[in-house]
Amino acid sequence: MTLQQLKYFCAVSQKMSFTSAADMLHISQPSISNAIADMENELGFILFERKGRHIELTKYGYYYYQHISEILQRLNYVTEKTKTLAHGETGAIDLAYNAPFGRRIVPKIARGFLDNEDNNECTFNFHQASSPKIIEGLQSGIYDVGICTTEPITEGIKYIPIMHQELVGIVPEDHELAKNDKVKLSELLKFPYVDYKNETGLYKLIHKIIDSCNLKPKITAKAPDEDSIAALVSSGFGVSFVASVYVLKNYDVKILHIENQNYFRTIFMAHNSEHYLTPAVTRFIKYVNVIKNDIAEIL
Repeated sequence: MTLQQLKYFCAVSQKMSFTSAADMLHISQPSISNAIADMENELGFILFERKGRHIELTKYGYYYYQHISEILQRLNYVTEKTKTLAHGETGAIDLAYNAPFGRRIVPKIARGFLDNEDNNECTFNFHQASSPKIIEGLQSGIYDVGICTTEPITEGIKYIPIMHQELVGIVPEDHELAKNDKVKLSELLKFPYVDYKNETGLYKLIHKIIDSCNLKPKITAKAPDEDSIAALVSSGFGVSFVASVYVLKNYDVKILHIENQNYFRTIFMAHNSEHYLTPAVTRFIKYVNVIKNDIAEIL
């Protein structure tokens, strides 16, 4: 069964005439008759009853037409919709990001891109996910671009560093360390510690640093992101060692720089270099690449 045969069948069903359907489709009447005969042989039932010069749908032909016509209408809609989404000026961009970046980084970047008159007809589909899930989505084609923290180790995925975030200590505002602006990591981790959950992007980096210093903090709680960790720290669950993000300002915590160290995490823009990229996606990647040195300032 071919798509062309199904279109021929629907045309004959609408016109109730092989000749009229052939004229509408600009093909010969024998061509459309042969296509319907082949369909009937393949299906194993008769679609049309021939009554002299007139034809009528059989009971089964009518049932088949009702459903096939809906499917073809849906196919046409999806085809036209996809053409619109992929069009250079009005394309949609599936952008995935780690949860903390959805508060300022991603909205600022997306808004700046759309403010350019060449891009104001584009649309974004935003997706929140962990770094491993973002990479999986880029590999499968679900996502076009990812803003994440995964290190550049996945084949086929191109990573562009767009920002570095300092890793800092946070303590409750009434904590004994809060009188300082800097603290040694060893001094910070003497206190009960609120950790990242194991599956989060920063967990491995944080613990690589902690292990390299031969430190063994007493973990009292675990949370998925800086927002949740800061909430626990401000409520007295312990201290923590986190990325310096804007959301920390929403909590009663003191931010402490790590003395004599320059710990940071890198935020990447990632895309699949082996997949086709629409013009809109290509322009977005180029835009982020151009402004990446200024991202920290615009935030």
